[in-house]
Amino acid sequence: MNRPLRSGIVGAAVLVLSALATPTVAGAAPATPTVSPSTTAGNAAPTILARADIVFLGGDPWHPSGPLEVKVVNEGGAAAKGFFVLRLPQDADLTAGGDCRAGDGAPRTWVCGGAELPAGGDRTYRLTVTSSAAQPVFGVTGWGSVAGQDATGRADRPTEFRINWPDRTTLRLRATAGPVVDGAATMRLRVTNTGTFDIGGYSLNVATPDGVRVTAPGCSDSGRMNGVGCEILRERLAGGATDSFDVRVAATGGTKSVRLWLAPTNRYTNADTSVTLRLTGGGAGGGAATTAPPADPTTPATTAATTAPATPAPKATELPRTGTTTIVYGLIGVSLLTLGGGLLLLRRRLQRG
Repeated sequence: MNRPLRSGIVGAAVLVLSALATPTVAGAAPATPTVSPSTTAGNAAPTILARADIVFLGGDPWHPSGPLEVKVVNEGGAAAKGFFVLRLPQDADLTAGGDCRAGDGAPRTWVCGGAELPAGGDRTYRLTVTSSAAQPVFGVTGWGSVAGQDATGRADRPTEFRINWPDRTTLRLRATAGPVVDGAATMRLRVTNTGTFDIGGYSLNVATPDGVRVTAPGCSDSGRMNGVGCEILRERLAGGATDSFDVRVAATGGTKSVRLWLAPTNRYTNADTSVTLRLTGGGAGGGAATTAPPADPTTPATTAATTAPATPAPKATELPRTGTTTIVYGLIGVSLLTLGGGLLLLRRRLQRG
């Protein structure tokens, strides 16, 4: 009687331990690193190396840009010219710096540098990377790479660096309008960055109906308003700070409704980014703000709903789950342990009887 009971308990314990040791997700085979042709057997290791820092794009929200610093090092024992090969991802472009020329036959690739470097010496090149996406994108990340190269064309393996597009944030708009006096009126605006980080710039769009024209500040000539109003570009705004300014308009022909909104609209996660003001002649009550009407089909592309999502970064593919799960093994082990305990209790009672 004792031997079967011991065997049952030992078997249950073995099942429990094996369940705990069994992985639930199939492991991926380790990736085999790609070896540069210049470092294969029989070839000397490259002596010109290049490394780049992370890039943060900012400023103009339609085409944000940011500095890229590339350090080129001569690890050889003699002076040599140090070049580097730069590759940028889709929707990123090189606009300035680095003595660069387009790479032969490779899209979005440049060969830069070429200064003479002493043995053990280095040089840092400063370039500018700009977003070339057709529409503003926020909260995404891209990857570029640099690789050192000597005068003979022998290159080191590429080293990646990250490019961060601006994040989405919250920007609140408040506005009031004074009465129209002698064909002119002033709208007072307060734009508050209620987010936690600085933004490099934003724009205020003013939809001007017939009889209304913005006289100051100056309107942008970007063409994004498509002839239906004025786009006013504003500069950097720190997190928690408020940008207060006046917009002056010429107004004729009676009461007018003027809509104002912050752009690009897909950057902002809050709803209070748009107001509509009524311009009336005389009296102090002519500048009350009203709830912004829904956008009509003629509204330009920059007036899309403020909740439009930014382009999401691609998600990593999840490995498939295989085999019996740990929970199943655990339940089997617990059942066997309970059965063994019950048999022991039954044996003792039989012995007492």
